[in-house]
Amino acid sequence: MKEHEYQQRVKGQLEHIYSGEKVEVQWCPFKGEIKGRRMYSPTSDVAVGPFATERRHETKYAELLDKTRPFVERLIQKHNQNVEEEEKTEFGAIAHFNQNARCLLCIEIEESGTRKHCLGDLVNASALGRIGLLVACSPKFLRIFVRQRVYLRYLADVGKNTFKTDNALVLTKEQFDECLSGACERKG
Repeated sequence: MKEHEYQQRVKGQLEHIYSGEKVEVQWCPFKGEIKGRRMYSPTSDVAVGPFATERRHETKYAELLDKTRPFVERLIQKHNQNVEEEEKTEFGAIAHFNQNARCLLCIEIEESGTRKHCLGDLVNASALGRIGLLVACSPKFLRIFVRQRVYLRYLADVGKNTFKTDNALVLTKEQFDECLSGACERKG
């Protein structure tokens, strides 16, 4: 399946899970902003709204996460299978981590980028989403994302400048597909 086709399929499943919320493919979080023309402006593969471009949505994000808690907990469970003990997380630790998020879920699907590209995906997903999802399409990209999270945490542990990515979950494409399918089946 081609990248765009996969993104569209994910969009459809997320629209089913988060009915009534906007889901966008190739979402530009700073589109139309004056400042956006003078700075780096990432594009996310898939994003679930509401989109906080004019105002914040902390309460709405919390409500949506509670409403879809089994789906989010399944994502966390899969993530925890992929990381070492000190990198594991739980619902309460990430549900309110990024209070000033631009979207509920910011999803980056990686199948061909460089390590630097993956690091950008990790930072952008974590910065823009209440929860960032990094979907690795191969074991190589899974290793890259996991190692980058460990590196950033290590920098913090030794008192270096860093970026916190505690809300970023790393899953394989197969794990993500399983979570989406299960959530869609449960919703009916």
